[in-house]
Amino acid sequence: MPAIAICLVTVREVLRRKLQVNLLLFGVMLVAASYITGALTLGERYRILSDLGLTAMQVIGVLVAAFVGSDLISGDMDRRVLQPVLAKPISRSGYLLGRYAGLGLVLLLNLLVMAGLVALILIANAGSMEPIGRAFLEAVALLGIQFLVVGAVAVLFSAITTTTLAAVFSLAVAVSGQLTGEIRALWKGPGTWIPSLLWYLLPNLSAMNANEALVYRTPPPAQAWLAAGYGLAYAAAALALAVLVFERRDLR
Repeated sequence: MPAIAICLVTVREVLRRKLQVNLLLFGVMLVAASYITGALTLGERYRILSDLGLTAMQVIGVLVAAFVGSDLISGDMDRRVLQPVLAKPISRSGYLLGRYAGLGLVLLLNLLVMAGLVALILIANAGSMEPIGRAFLEAVALLGIQFLVVGAVAVLFSAITTTTLAAVFSLAVAVSGQLTGEIRALWKGPGTWIPSLLWYLLPNLSAMNANEALVYRTPPPAQAWLAAGYGLAYAAAALALAVLVFERRDLR
């Protein structure tokens, strides 16, 4: 199918980009730095390693999703490669969804690489496989859903505006999505319609953070998985809106 071909081309293209490679290397360095920090800290070494490692994975994954995703559609338009592709037997929606599927595969691949490194660090620290249990696997899965949500938002903005603005807007949504708890606190009181509006429009990424659960080796709460389901629905809605806008956009 044409969409699958677009997906595979996207994976190869993104893996060759210097930005993606640099961000992945930066993520590896951050995770390594977390191990060094834990080694210099007396006591609670596992908690520091797991918290910093998961945070490093989150930062790098969000940056890759925002910067790479924001260039997928608008970048093709700027490079004048979109029109020849769409001249072939593939719809605009198939092209966009294929691009997002390729981005999603790259994000999950990056996640597996960084999770593997964190797992090796935790195993070396504990001298056993004990740290790599249900809490670790579920925390990594929740991170993957966050990346998919940010990637969908980036593709949406990429279908609407330029690469630079798409990256800025995507990062703004990602950062704001980590502050939904604070936004909800501002909701209380009179004259707070703006915070309440933002509460409904922004993805609740903060509810999918499982750092505390990993630190204390407990499975993430049920609310985290409810938020994950909501996040996947949010990503689907963002992609549907992206298809709607892209179908009507003048590509000249």
